[in-house]
Amino acid sequence: MAMTNSYKRRGPKPGSTAIPFMITILVSLLVFGGVAFYFYNKLTEKTRNLQQMQSSTKLISDEDINTILFILKPGMEERKNAYMTMRFNPVKKQIMCIGLPDNLQMNFEGRTMTLSACYENHGPVSLKAAVAETLQMPVDRYIELDSQGFQSLVNILGNVNYVVGVKDTGLKESTTPVTLDNKQYETLLTTMKYANEQMRASVIGDSVATLLNDCIGDNDRKDVDRSDNNDQKGTYSNRVARNIDAYFNSVINAVTTDITMMDFEEHRHAITYIFEYGAAPAIGPTLICTPGPDGTSCIADENCLRDLRITADLLNDEDDDKKDSAKEAPAQEAEPEQEAAPAESEPAAEE
Repeated sequence: MAMTNSYKRRGPKPGSTAIPFMITILVSLLVFGGVAFYFYNKLTEKTRNLQQMQSSTKLISDEDINTILFILKPGMEERKNAYMTMRFNPVKKQIMCIGLPDNLQMNFEGRTMTLSACYENHGPVSLKAAVAETLQMPVDRYIELDSQGFQSLVNILGNVNYVVGVKDTGLKESTTPVTLDNKQYETLLTTMKYANEQMRASVIGDSVATLLNDCIGDNDRKDVDRSDNNDQKGTYSNRVARNIDAYFNSVINAVTTDITMMDFEEHRHAITYIFEYGAAPAIGPTLICTPGPDGTSCIADENCLRDLRITADLLNDEDDDKKDSAKEAPAQEAEPEQEAAPAESEPAAEE
């Protein structure tokens, strides 16, 4: 009998098929996942860049509100220094210019003195703090200008059209606005021919506001699309807004100030915004004063100061009424304490 060889096929071992299958799936996930991730990055790259560009665009905020103390020193015996605060509020589209009398009474380090005495004896930084306390408004920076610096600034902004109420060298009284060059304008602000300092201070604030409004309203490029707040260089219709960098460098080199290049860069967008989109934003309210007890100085009127703070958005009517009612009773009790203070301090000083 012939023998027949039979072969029995072996089946796969348990688990021998599952391992290659899992490896295949894992490799497929890595390949296709890597490709998908690559295209996802490409598709979202533009979106990420756009978000970064949008976040880098600065918006107008309360941080852009600043007050600058201006000091004009003509350097001539027959002239007086001119003092003014300028509160720059782009949120409200407002620039408030307040001329200050040089005989305005204020307190510095517990002593009473005039504004001019504070400046001459303690300098602009100390005057900045004293003015802030007197007006009850923050004063952030100062700018000192001599004749050359002032005339450079006026050359940038343009000549002012203003009614002249005094007669002096190069000035004639007028009943209608006349165009003043930079030298005539400096004389108008620093002359000693005014009847009193309050009148001169009023002219300082009001004339600077007039000058700014004339400059801000000078939009000489009518073809610019102003529907979009685009701050790219060269797109502004206002001359100062277009050339703000060059003008800043020109002015900063002609004055003494504590304003830095970093300050300018942080608020550049707000400055150009006011010049481009403001519509006569500058105002020049008068600081009303009453004669001081010595007959030569003057004291800022409290009601006027309150109105100025309201105008500057530093106070509203309701808050002011609450403050007044709360202060009425304690104010009478505080007087004896103030009188007793010198008696206690005198022995200490002698020791």
